[in-house]
Amino acid sequence: MASGAPIADLRFAFYLIRAPHAATSWRPLARTGLAKLGRKAEELSGQASPLNASALIHNARGEYLLHLRDMRPDIWAPGCWALPGGGREPGDLTPEDTILRELKEEADLTPTQIEPFHDAEVTGPAGLTTPVRIFAARWEGDPARLPLTEGVMLHWFSPDTVRRLRLGGETLDLVLRHAESVTYG
Repeated sequence: MASGAPIADLRFAFYLIRAPHAATSWRPLARTGLAKLGRKAEELSGQASPLNASALIHNARGEYLLHLRDMRPDIWAPGCWALPGGGREPGDLTPEDTILRELKEEADLTPTQIEPFHDAEVTGPAGLTTPVRIFAARWEGDPARLPLTEGVMLHWFSPDTVRRLRLGGETLDLVLRHAESVTYG
């Protein structure tokens, strides 16, 4: 390599988040002196890949499994009922890997069916947005028998009851949208 040539060693993909009052600026790639990086950047789709995954778990009775979150200020939606899930870890190759690992780690729960339902952005405790993939999943078990390792409890709720709960984020909208799209019986 010629001396003075720019070197780039990229091992991570970055997602720009919307932060209030953050000083950011765009620079033309040509001004960076990184031609190889420029070619790689052109290959990217420009779409944010989900970093978190949540599961909209439902049963044959049309109930939804919600997770009562710990009352801690450093977590998303403290003290609220929310969808189970969490953030991507280094071994997760896909959002589906993330949600299956999270469900297994947090409650030893393995759904019988799982499919992508909706992609969204959520705002975390620091006010930053993160892309999340919501999966629809089927499970027919008793949440009281699960060995919960995070949060306070898991419980089944009908869509009508969900309307009366203290909820995190778009939980109510997601439950109602899913309930309208599924036929039970």
